[in-house]
Amino acid sequence: MATTEYTFNLRNLQANPVTMWLFLEAPQFSTPPQNVFQNSDTFLQVTPYDPTRTQKFESFVQYSMGVGAQTDPVVVGNVAKSSQTISAELNKGYLATYGSSQGDAPGIVPGKTRATPTETNLVVDTNVFSPVQNWNNSMTFGVKTSSGSTGVTWVPNPNFEYVITPILTFFVAVGNYSVNKLAQIQAGSLTNAVLKTGPGGDFDQFNNTYITYEQDGTWSTQKTPWSV
Repeated sequence: MATTEYTFNLRNLQANPVTMWLFLEAPQFSTPPQNVFQNSDTFLQVTPYDPTRTQKFESFVQYSMGVGAQTDPVVVGNVAKSSQTISAELNKGYLATYGSSQGDAPGIVPGKTRATPTETNLVVDTNVFSPVQNWNNSMTFGVKTSSGSTGVTWVPNPNFEYVITPILTFFVAVGNYSVNKLAQIQAGSLTNAVLKTGPGGDFDQFNNTYITYEQDGTWSTQKTPWSV
């Protein structure tokens, strides 16, 4: 299956290099989890702007679902490790299974869900399980990038149904982030640019966007290449 590719062209107008990260906005949920955290392993040290040099992120609309369990809590600053990650598609259902004993590894497979998925969403059902003290379950939805992935993570409920509708809004951010450590990105903060896909969004007809980190620490975006 062909996948759509989005290109984030990066320009740093500050005097020193900055590290930029690519994050994914949370999708829409039929019933939102209590807390949703961003995580990413997609970052780039962007040097001061040189028109002869290309610096960019690339993201592919290939969705993934991951499940994990670990002793560390699923909170900001910790890494939530998925023990299994599979490619996921819209109009498909998935069954996630979690154990009721410490050390049990979760799993996820395609399967028939209680709700019928549509062309705009995917559905994940969890099994009946008993939460275990000091054994923290996680579920992650993400998209692939040129250097790995970026996504969102939450704590799943037992015997629950997640109807997930991707909205494909991204953040490019600077800040004290680390590879796959959970974060909560505030849209519109001075530390990030918000990039929306789809009609009326921030990408041109070829799915390119041009992002500038300004001298004063603010962000600007445009659909056309920068003039030298």
